[in-house]
Amino acid sequence: MTTKDAEYYGVENGQIVGVKVETDGRSLVFGDTVVRVSDSYALAMHIDTDESNAAGIAGSAQGELVL
Repeated sequence: MTTKDAEYYGVENGQIVGVKVETDGRSLVFGDTVVRVSDSYALAMHIDTDESNAAGIAGSAQGELVL
């Protein structure tokens, strides 16, 4: 995320957070997620195929920071 995003969400580079994702019929929290902050980054989270399948995500989804 950008520096402005980090300030808005109250997190710092390297901080460990959870990210809650809710899809049809499934809710999952990705724990131990490392926040990366740089003005050259975007507010996004990349997950691998196994994680996507476990969460029931096809394409893209919205997540919520869990501090």
